[in-house]
Parts: sequence; structure tokens; C-alpha cells
Amino acid sequence: MYGMFAVVYVPDFYLQAALRMELPNQPVALIDPTVLNPTILQLTHAARQAGVHSGMTVTQAMARCPQILIKPRSLAQERAANAALLDCAWAFSPNVEATDDGVCTLDLKGHTRTSNFELRILECLLRLRLAGQVGIAENPLLAWHAARAARPCMVVKDAPEFLKALPIDSIEPTADVRAILKKWGIHTLGELLALGKNALAERLGPESLALFDRASANASRPLRLASPPTVYEEAMDFEHEVETAEALLFVLRRFVEQLSLRLELVYLVAEEMTLGLALADDNKYEHTLKIPAPTRRIETLFGMLQTHLETLRTEQPIVGVHLSLRPCRPANQQLELFESDLRDPNRFYETLARLSALVGHDRVGTPVAESSHRPDAFHLEPLALTSCSRRKEALTQVRRHRGPCLRRFRPPARAAFNSPILHKAGPWHLSGHWWDDQRWSRTEWDIQTEDKHLYRLSERSGQTFVDALYD
Repeated sequence: MYGMFAVVYVPDFYLQAALRMELPNQPVALIDPTVLNPTILQLTHAARQAGVHSGMTVTQAMARCPQILIKPRSLAQERAANAALLDCAWAFSPNVEATDDGVCTLDLKGHTRTSNFELRILECLLRLRLAGQVGIAENPLLAWHAARAARPCMVVKDAPEFLKALPIDSIEPTADVRAILKKWGIHTLGELLALGKNALAERLGPESLALFDRASANASRPLRLASPPTVYEEAMDFEHEVETAEALLFVLRRFVEQLSLRLELVYLVAEEMTLGLALADDNKYEHTLKIPAPTRRIETLFGMLQTHLETLRTEQPIVGVHLSLRPCRPANQQLELFESDLRDPNRFYETLARLSALVGHDRVGTPVAESSHRPDAFHLEPLALTSCSRRKEALTQVRRHRGPCLRRFRPPARAAFNSPILHKAGPWHLSGHWWDDQRWSRTEWDIQTEDKHLYRLSERSGQTFVDALYD
């Protein structure tokens, strides 16, 4: 399909963007709340059947259809819908232009024409909760005309014949020019082109030249190529304040499904997830979740969000939510013959997150010995995934210094033995930190009882304790 272009057009784009995460079972109309005395911009087929049309005020629309749902435009949802549209286009061509809101143009140079090419684009859009139309032609403008006229796909083979029947409104003339053309009896592009470019300029002025060029659609142009995003985002502003986790999780589930699909289209996985909440007092909450093993698996990503929200309490109700994923390439790791990795690293770390929520973040981690001679001196560091080679190296170090395993009693038990003591080693006097307020001092022995058990004893403040048992 050398030298051909495809335009993907999403009709009523602002309305579709506002309804992507919802399934209303009633007529819906869209308004722009930022203008004074807003009127209906776009509406569903059910609303049209009820007698509502564009340009009506909200009062007029509700008088015609009392059950109509009035939705405000959402810039955040429109940005996310535009990004989803581009992700769909990149799945079919590397050269994509973000032509307008709800419109993108694909350069099909080098593409092999297949019978279901357009249908596959539309199927992909439907999975992204967008209904679109596709037009294919020899230049971007002609493809744009085809996309606007498609039901739902159109391939232009005879450009003059195709343009001849298009209505004059397809080139979007101004209201004054439309009125003049109507008086002349000009209703189609064929009738407009029959007037000739010079004659049209003499009667309507130089502004009509651009109108004639749009109607003839015989010029090509280079595309202004868009760049793939560095972050994949979904957002929604709530009409009513949200105070329960169930309502928030319902929306987040839809977000994760859509973001996972968008990553799948471009063969990426997520390595980081950021949750943002807009609160009723205009404050914002934001938290970033590191994904241990990059993935786009829906259950894994949603499970991490669910675990985090179980411990989250906000001072104010939630009025908006934002979710973003930072992508990366899938990792391929070649293990050695007798090595193995965690079966499911994400599930493992989800379990750790639940433990942290249950017992506290300061009680879950990897014990690390402190630089001190004080017995049992260690602190917990947050667990981090290590590579197989690092785990193997750590295991080798342990085996190199193999000896009896000392099992600590925390807290130490008071010393009381029913079995006689056969052997004793010690005492060893230990002390440290004499230079600051963490000073400590103790005396230790190792003993063996008649029942063959080995113990570590210590004396502090005149009392004897069993500190540990040797395995």
C-alpha cells in the first residue's frame, strides 16, 4: 500500500472520552462547564431519539428528556482517550500524526493491504472503549474526508467520484459562507468544484481559496509525527465525592485493564505505578509503587493497588483519581542449569506488603548485621529483589563459614536447667559504646548439658539468662 494514508476518526470524541469508564443505561448529553450558559455539545443516540439536539440549553434538554444525564467535559479523560487512540495507531504503523482531538493519521508506506486491515483497527479501538471510523486514501486530506463519511470503513479508489457526492458541510465552511452557498443552490462538493477556483475567489474573496483546496483534496503533505509516551496514564474526575474503597477500586480496575491493553499493543511492561488522588480540600495524595518484576498482568497490578488502599485513610473525601504506569522492555533472564528464580516475584512482594500492613513496616525486611561487637546487633532493611548471581554469591559465603547454627531467643529466657551441666566455656566479658549513651556490658558462657544440648548464657544486672541454643 505504497503512498497511502489512513485516518482514524472517533465521532463525538469528547462524549466518548467522558463515558469510556462508565456504562450509563440512560440518555447522556455533554456540556462545557467552563463557559457561561453552557449548551449541549454532543449527545448519545438515545438522547437524540428523545428529542434533544446540539445547541439546546440544559433546561431545554431536561424538559425534552427528564431522565437525561448531563455530563461535563473532562480534559483529563480526553487526554487519556487521545493517548489510547495513538497507542492503537502505533500498533499498525510507526508513523503516526496526532491530527486533532479524536483524529490521527497513519502513513501506510510499505504496508501490505489486507482485507481486514481497517476492521482490525476498529476492533482494537473497541477494546480501548472507543468507537471509530477509518478512511484510507492517497493523501491525508482525502483520507480524512473518507473517515468522516465511512460507515465504519471506506477506501477511496476514485477520488473525483467520491468527492462529488460529499455534502458541503464536510469541509466545514463558516456560517456566512454556508448561507451564501445555500442561496446559490450549492449543496455538494461536486457543485462547488464545478464553479472553478477563480470564479469562487471573485465572488467570495481569497478566503474561499482554502475552502476550494479542502474540497478538491488533491494535495499531499508531510505528517507531523507524534512520539510515543514515556508514561501511560488514565484519570477521572468524580461528579460526587467518593468515601469508600469499593467505588475507587471499581474505577481503578477499569484503569488497569485499559493501561494493560495499551502496553500490550506496543509490547511493553510496567516497572512502576503511581496512584494519585485529588481530595475535596484541594490537597493531593500521591504514592509510587515499585513493581518487583515488570509486568502488565492485570491481576498483579490491581492486587498491588488493592493492598495499598487497604491501609490508606484520607482526611477528606476523594474527588478525582489518576493512575500512571512507567513502561520498560520485558526482561529476559537466562538462568544457569541448576539455578531457579522466584516463581512469582510480584505475588511474593504483595505478601510482604500485607505483612508490613499487619505488623508494621519496621518489622519486615532482611536482617543486616551492624558494625558492632554487641551480640545480636542487627537492623532490618527493606527487601529488594536480587539477581540469581547475587543470591548464589551470598549462599556461597554462608557455606564457606559453615558452623553450628545459633538460634536466638527473643527475648532471652531466665536460666533454669533440670539437666546437669557437663562442660562450660567462658566467661567472656564484652562491652562497647562506652563513649556515648548506648553503652552496654555483659558476660557470656557456652555450656553443654547432660542431654547433649549446647546453650549460650549471659549475665546482666546480676541475673543469668539463656540467650540462644546451638543446633
